[in-house]
Amino acid sequence: MTLPNFGPFGDPIATRELTSAATGTTVIVDIGVPRPYPENGMWVCPYRITGIEAAPIAGSIAGVDSMQALQQCVSVIGDVLAATGHPVTFHGGDPGFGHLSDR
Repeated sequence: MTLPNFGPFGDPIATRELTSAATGTTVIVDIGVPRPYPENGMWVCPYRITGIEAAPIAGSIAGVDSMQALQQCVSVIGDVLAATGHPVTFHGGDPGFGHLSDR
């Protein structure tokens, strides 16, 4: 479940540097601290992708607790990257994130 952003992103707890396969420019994926989502009692984990579009691509992924929100966030980022149609690589190889459809 992808949710709109809410509140400031804060400091990332994890960052991955990718490379655009088309241009060679840097694409940064940041994952934020999971936090309670007060509207439904669930938790959300924010993500931010910079370097593909003019503005960062950002959202939040929900889970029943902070661990599930974090796990879901890491899983969904591959699909978000694929949906941009902008291929990226991690250390010159694979895309750096799997797709949910690969599991």
